[in-house]
Amino acid sequence: MGLGIDGSPWDEYEWVRLEDFDDRPGQRYVTAALDALARDPLWLPGDATRVLLVDLDNLRVEPVRLQARMAMAVVLARQADLASFAGQEGSVRRARPALEEFAETAVAVGHDHNEADEALLAAAATVTSDDVQFLVVSNDGIFARLAARGPLVVLSPGSAALSDQLADAAERVVDLQVIEGGVAATR
Repeated sequence: MGLGIDGSPWDEYEWVRLEDFDDRPGQRYVTAALDALARDPLWLPGDATRVLLVDLDNLRVEPVRLQARMAMAVVLARQADLASFAGQEGSVRRARPALEEFAETAVAVGHDHNEADEALLAAAATVTSDDVQFLVVSNDGIFARLAARGPLVVLSPGSAALSDQLADAAERVVDLQVIEGGVAATR
């Protein structure tokens, strides 16, 4: 109740909807990553069995970019028939909070160089379909052998570190750093 004033004292304030302002760290990266997937899907057309292999050791970046990379991985995993995540203990621990329903399936391996790669290849070996496509999130050449079984698409954490062998085997390579670079340029 105002003293001789018609209306509420709150009428003089300009109200905004907080949900219109998303200032969480990294949200620009998440939005850019998911927009990139929506504009340009990575899975090839057709009914082939979709196998996603995510090498979490190759996704080591600061937390704001890791959040975006994990958001992309979750979207791709939901579209896959088989999704497998593996990495050293620290990589898996950092990724789990963002992996949503796939968090508990992420495999933590020891500290040897190729253990995560081998765990992912073992998961791929469980697929018995003759009609299969692979989407690999890694830069490691060991995954090039998957191209012998079906089309291979690579989501590279940074093509500067991409193995020549993997690049040659892939039907398509998409560079995460290029997607992220577009966000950094607009800041």
